[in-house]
Amino acid sequence: MGERRGGETFHAGWAVLGLRACFDPDAAVGLRAVYEFHVDDEVLHARVDDGTVETIHGPAQHPDVTITITEEAFVEVTARTLTFSDAIDAIEAGTAAATGDAEALRRPPVLFRLPARRSRPAG
Repeated sequence: MGERRGGETFHAGWAVLGLRACFDPDAAVGLRAVYEFHVDDEVLHARVDDGTVETIHGPAQHPDVTITITEEAFVEVTARTLTFSDAIDAIEAGTAAATGDAEALRRPPVLFRLPARRSRPAG
C-alpha cells in the first residue's frame, strides 16, 4: 500500500477482506477468540474458531479483545506488515489502545500476517 496520496480513499471496513486474506489457519488451531476493531467511527470484528476465521462489519457480542486505533495509525500499521507487531508502537504513541484477554492479545501477530513475497516470472 505505501504512503497515501492526496485524493485516495480508504475505509477501515475494507480490512474485513484483508484480515481474511492474511489469516494463518495453522496459527489458529485450538484458538477460540473474538477480536473487535474500532477504527475511528468504523467497527469490525474477527471471530477465530480453531483454524477458521469469520470477519464481519459491526461490533461483536462478547469480544475477547478490543483494539481501538485511529484510521491514520491503522493505515500505517497495515501498510507496513499487517502483523500487528507495529501496533505496539501505536499503543505506546497513544494512537491505539488494546484491552481484553492477555493471551488473546498476544496472538494477532501470528494470526494475521502478509504472505511471503513471491517473485513473478518475467513476461
